[in-house]
Amino acid sequence: MPKLFYYCLCCVLLLAVTSRCFATSNSSQPDLFSLDIAQLSQLEVTIASNTSETKATAPSTITVFDEQKLASLGVINAFDVLNYVPGMQMARGDWVGAVPKEHARGVRLDNGYLLILLDGVRLNETSFGKATVYTPFIAASVLERVEIIRGPGSALYGSNAFLGVVNFITKKQHQELALSLGENGYQALNASYHLKKNDIAFNANLSLQQANGESYNEAVEEVNDPLKHLFLNAQVTYENTKLTLHLIENQLDEFINLGGYSKDNVHKSQSMSATLSHMLWQDEKNTFDGLISYANFQIDSSGMVLPKELGIVSEDFLTGPNWRTQWSKLKLAHRYILDDSKQFNSGIEYRHASQYQAGVTTNYYDYQSELIIPDDSNYLGSLVRLDNIPEFAALRASHDFYGVFSQLKWQLDEKWLLFIGARYDDIQGIDSKLSPRFSAIWKPINHHSFKLQYGESFRTPVNNELYSSDSVTKGNPDLTSEYVKTSELVWLYTDTNLSLETVIFHNQLRDFINLVPIEGNSFFTFDNTVNENITGVEFSASKAFSKLNVLVNYTQLFDDPINASFKRFANLSLRYPTSFATLYLNTIWRDKIDEALSEETQFFQASYSLVNFKMEREFGKHSVSLSAENLLDKEYAIFDPRVWNGAVPGKGRNLRVNYQFNFN
Repeated sequence: MPKLFYYCLCCVLLLAVTSRCFATSNSSQPDLFSLDIAQLSQLEVTIASNTSETKATAPSTITVFDEQKLASLGVINAFDVLNYVPGMQMARGDWVGAVPKEHARGVRLDNGYLLILLDGVRLNETSFGKATVYTPFIAASVLERVEIIRGPGSALYGSNAFLGVVNFITKKQHQELALSLGENGYQALNASYHLKKNDIAFNANLSLQQANGESYNEAVEEVNDPLKHLFLNAQVTYENTKLTLHLIENQLDEFINLGGYSKDNVHKSQSMSATLSHMLWQDEKNTFDGLISYANFQIDSSGMVLPKELGIVSEDFLTGPNWRTQWSKLKLAHRYILDDSKQFNSGIEYRHASQYQAGVTTNYYDYQSELIIPDDSNYLGSLVRLDNIPEFAALRASHDFYGVFSQLKWQLDEKWLLFIGARYDDIQGIDSKLSPRFSAIWKPINHHSFKLQYGESFRTPVNNELYSSDSVTKGNPDLTSEYVKTSELVWLYTDTNLSLETVIFHNQLRDFINLVPIEGNSFFTFDNTVNENITGVEFSASKAFSKLNVLVNYTQLFDDPINASFKRFANLSLRYPTSFATLYLNTIWRDKIDEALSEETQFFQASYSLVNFKMEREFGKHSVSLSAENLLDKEYAIFDPRVWNGAVPGKGRNLRVNYQFNFN
């Protein structure tokens, strides 16, 4: 707690002093609550095409959360926002710590099928392929916008942009300070700041969070799921040059890790990056942009693998990765305006990714054979961090990624808009892939738009899948890239107070990499074993009444998901302003899961609903709110085949009081 108040005091002093020293610009963000549904649908996004488009003209199926909508959800973790996206769900599971796992359009394989960006910077790395292992917690409070592609994105972004792309966009024009206190020892400090002087603009965001966590009686001893989180990012802009930095640190100890519960479990992760972008040259028809970026990822995680109660060892056996990875990227992009109806975008990209540390955090290690061997003669007395060991030497590998992409945007007439594009990626020593994309957008009459879309995406196997060798998994160096071919038919209707969207998608999933159990269910390898087709429908409706705003999303899969996941799910969001406060109610509904783990073990979770609530009152520059996630404290489990009974307990209620002061 003293650290929290120290940072709070520093931020208050910083904001007070600098606001007197510099002339700050007013926010250019519109008052989003003053916009009707038709106006909201015209907000521009760039994630889908590298051109400014609206939801109706983007060549992908997209979902956008503005700042007010993000605040209304009342969630702490930005990944939980995806529970309100058609076709997607996020729920914690077990792999390396109880971190968020994506369920996207019938696929729940936990291999990094969503590309996660932070202000356009890739957070997926090369060892696990996912962003959530190294960055399991991004504070929703630092975001002003979230843009999501639902479907393939490799034509622009390459590997990992497989079933979707998510761009978390941080606040740029805010001066605010927020404090929160909640159940289970939850404390948070969030601050945002910006200034502009002459041609220099600066903005930064800080989030500090900690919690003791909820108690769970899932093991021999009671465990909690505590949290410590630091988020810091800053951006400096001078004329046509921009420097962006970010640092994220997380600690998620105890609870569940590698299938076992223990107070001795540890999970610490760090992600940081630096990106320099510059407009190299521009005239009436051409724009050339350059970008250099570097990112570093660190993880120190150890989980219960073998409890002493089994009688094999005298003390619990814990182990896990102590890994470091990095990547650097160079990108050149060109935009050429042929005429009023045609625009051509192209670019080249080079990325070098490497894992430079492959160690272990364990309490059993044989220094003579240099192997992790759970035997009493090898007990170390406590957890020991070894930076590199011969057993993991194959993981210290590097890969070069070369990509070239192009796209033509062609406005045929007032009713027809075409996008044709492709990207070719060559991953040295692994694979090469061509990812084409086509989108035809037709607006026959006012308020109605139709899209016919086709795209292909791929995901390259990562180091853990290729080279791992530990007590849980064995890599397979013969893996090939997995890919998906996606066809979509989209109908959009937008009027002043009503918005409707229906998406029918068909995914042809080929050469999917799946965990394959060997030696029972306690040891796994990877293989290209899955070739399936999944068809589904996503429906959204938004309606504004005199005061009440209603949003409904529903997803229905017509085929069984790959690995047990939700075949049907939905959410309902309500906003109702009163003279005293604004009320928000958000409900997530998930269908049942009934899955056999073995002849003796059956996992069953009945369908259930989770309710989030928020009540907010504003006093000029001050605001106070009461928010709750899982308001009714619903007990539920998430299916994960790596846990002995398939069940990872869901999060209980989190009730919080929040205070915010706006310095603008």
